[in-house]
Amino acid sequence: MRLTEKTHFVLKNFIKNGDYLIDATAGNGHDTVFLAEETGPTGHVYAFDIQKESIEETTQRIRSKEFHKRVTFFHCSHSEIPERIPCKLHGKIKAITFNLGYLPGGNKNLITKAETTLLALKKSYSLLVKHGKISIIAYRGHAGGKTEYESVKNYISNNNLEHESFACDTGSDSPVLFIITKS
Repeated sequence: MRLTEKTHFVLKNFIKNGDYLIDATAGNGHDTVFLAEETGPTGHVYAFDIQKESIEETTQRIRSKEFHKRVTFFHCSHSEIPERIPCKLHGKIKAITFNLGYLPGGNKNLITKAETTLLALKKSYSLLVKHGKISIIAYRGHAGGKTEYESVKNYISNNNLEHESFACDTGSDSPVLFIITKS
């Protein structure tokens, strides 16, 4: 099972109709569409990406599924999540997904960076409901990927965050999935 499929499997059993969710790295929109499907017509998804192409691609996917009323887009860094999410929803977000690295099919020089990812992770954790979940897929096989992965792993460990981790294989360049649960 691919790590994105594992993420969806874990969250599918957790997300309910009406939940508030965040896709911190919209990319090509696959997680955003999944979250919009799971939260149903009474919930809402907030999708973030720094790349205009990502927002455009994800918007097209959302419109093709007729989920446009379920998603709000932000063309900005995931480190700005708390400032963009309405204050009344702080502490009410059920799940947040991060898919780190670069946009598949896009410019491989535009990558997520450890500094902004750690800031986003720290700020996002405070937005979650009790027992809310953050999924992070860290890709170690590209320039900057191992550094970002190590930063996330150390942050989780140093803050004693309840979590599980999964890898496709044992190679040092293989991606790793972290599922953090707010205690």
